Amino acid sequence: MRNDINSYAQSDEESVKRFERFAAIDPFPNIQPALLNSADISDYVAATAMIYPFYESLQKPASYEVALLGKYVYWDGKGRKKSGTIERGKEFILRKNSIAFVTLEPMFRLPEYLALRFNLKITHIYRGILLGTGPLVDPGFIGKLSVPLHNLTTNDYTFIGGDALIWMEVTKLSPRPEWNPTNSRTALVPMKGRFYEFPEEKKSFGDVEKYLRKADPHRPIRSSIPDVLESAVAQAKKARNSAWIFTAISIVALAGLMISLLSLITSTNSYLREAQKETQNVRHELENEKKKTKELQDWKAQLQSAESESKTHQTVK
Repeated sequence: MRNDINSYAQSDEESVKRFERFAAIDPFPNIQPALLNSADISDYVAATAMIYPFYESLQKPASYEVALLGKYVYWDGKGRKKSGTIERGKEFILRKNSIAFVTLEPMFRLPEYLALRFNLKITHIYRGILLGTGPLVDPGFIGKLSVPLHNLTTNDYTFIGGDALIWMEVTKLSPRPEWNPTNSRTALVPMKGRFYEFPEEKKSFGDVEKYLRKADPHRPIRSSIPDVLESAVAQAKKARNSAWIFTAISIVALAGLMISLLSLITSTNSYLREAQKETQNVRHELENEKKKTKELQDWKAQLQSAESESKTHQTVK
């Protein structure tokens, strides 16, 4: 067990020095390539300063707990970029149906023979949050890690800066000769790592209800996708109802137009019939006038003929 606080680097400058010393030389060639246990993780961190700062107590048998702390970036519902820093003890709210890019606390400096894998704490998984990244960090990586968190549920979730976000494991690669230039199986530095056993209170798995209650005891953990679909269906129904309303209005308007046209046609036919009757009456009157004119002409001709005969008779006498 490590009782000496100076077992681990106490500053970033010291971390750089330790890393430079063992970046390409394995201080523990006797440790076989495998998923490292907590004791071996502690020894490698002490020798190489691959994780700074490092809190030895935040270990399980084969993993190390890493906190949320640092810069964040996300875009709100209107597409506006939001960024800032998650400080220790301060709240960060991961909004429902959103994605946020957040930063992990440590500075990582991985030697050539070690790789990292990680995933969300089980509590966050049971909240319905997804870690949207490939979980492998290759040897040689230097820097802070940022990961995208997907909250596709209908709930907002509050995170506190400095609280645990992920569990990380360390894997040692198969050996290469240059990592052990002395070809010795003896450790270059003392090995004092403590093995952290799995907590007794967590050995009983329980059922899914237990984890869901722990993740969020007061709200249902459900996806927001059904709500989106329901909203889309409602909008479609609304649009369909609106279409039916417009169709009904169009039919009524068309019926009104047809009635108006029929009324106009009926009125026009009535006017035509009246005009035809008037025309027939005028024609009849014209025919009568023609007959009267002809009769007058006949009477006039007969009268002229009679007068002519009378004159002829008088001349003969």
